Amino acid sequence: MSLRSGLLKALHAKAILLTALSTSLVFAMSPSQASQKLAAQERILVNAMEYPWSTIGRLNAAGRAHCTGALVSERHVLTAAHCIYDAKTGRWLAPQELHFIAGYQHDQYKIHSKIKSYRKSSRYKPKNEASARNTETDWALLELTDPIGSQTGWLKLNALNGSIRSRLKNRQARLITSGYRAGAPNAQTVDFNCEIPKKFKGNDGIAHQCFLQNGDSGSPLLLYDKNTFSIVGINVIGLSADNRGINDYVGALNAIRFHPQHGKDDIRSGIGKLNFLWDKGALPASGSEASITPEQTIAALLSRQGYLAGKPRQATPNAITAAENRFKKAKKIPPNHTGMQLLGDLILSLK
Repeated sequence: MSLRSGLLKALHAKAILLTALSTSLVFAMSPSQASQKLAAQERILVNAMEYPWSTIGRLNAAGRAHCTGALVSERHVLTAAHCIYDAKTGRWLAPQELHFIAGYQHDQYKIHSKIKSYRKSSRYKPKNEASARNTETDWALLELTDPIGSQTGWLKLNALNGSIRSRLKNRQARLITSGYRAGAPNAQTVDFNCEIPKKFKGNDGIAHQCFLQNGDSGSPLLLYDKNTFSIVGINVIGLSADNRGINDYVGALNAIRFHPQHGKDDIRSGIGKLNFLWDKGALPASGSEASITPEQTIAALLSRQGYLAGKPRQATPNAITAAENRFKKAKKIPPNHTGMQLLGDLILSLK
């Protein structure tokens, strides 16, 4: 689905302008096609059947482009409201027209569900996206027919508070985006290089500099902090610091809007009890085809940092183990760090 382009009003003293995302999410993160291509190459191909990427999937509608969403319980997916609106016909899509696919990679998927129902803000006006106020309500919570979160795991919401921002600045935490961008619609790719976030529209939005494209609309802004992945925002808008039509930032709805105590009325009235969104996330259940050992992601990051030669997906287990040992020695990482701990070490070591 697309992110509709529209120039929004100035938000604060720096006159940051917003470009509302529509169902095809077109972001120009830099002025040239060459730099766009380079930015796209910075995204790393991951195995969508490895946690935490298994919690993120494609939201498909028959005959239309796609969006991205993330599981926040065994039966619920968080995404953008404009992803479930058909601008061509001027109507909201029926739940039965939607299909959520997790673990999707190269036209193959093993975990999926139809949509039973969805909830959205009563204040969101799909025909009036060119307003800052409207983008604040661009959220939808989908209830799945099947509890596939038990197979994929799910992520909790988290507040991007001052202490987390300090750890981000000191490279003790990392912001990440992952989704099914138009340049690689059949594979999940991740940008590990989001810059320190800024605020817009008070505390309702988070501006960051991850590279997003068509199809990324509704994708989560992820936080890796203290050995845990969580969701701190939903990517819904593009931000520009001038009138060239170039989006310098991506805007995400701040997850704090969903907080049981600090959330907004339209969310509380639309969803009801919100505590489950802030409970602990979950790993894939025992016996699931989704893996809690991120082997291919580790190999990809070792390759990106020069510790693993050749194509990471073709590397032998012995070659990957040798690369891991070289990385640990170079970064003085404890030799017993494996699996998710090692993935975290690699993420935090990225430049």
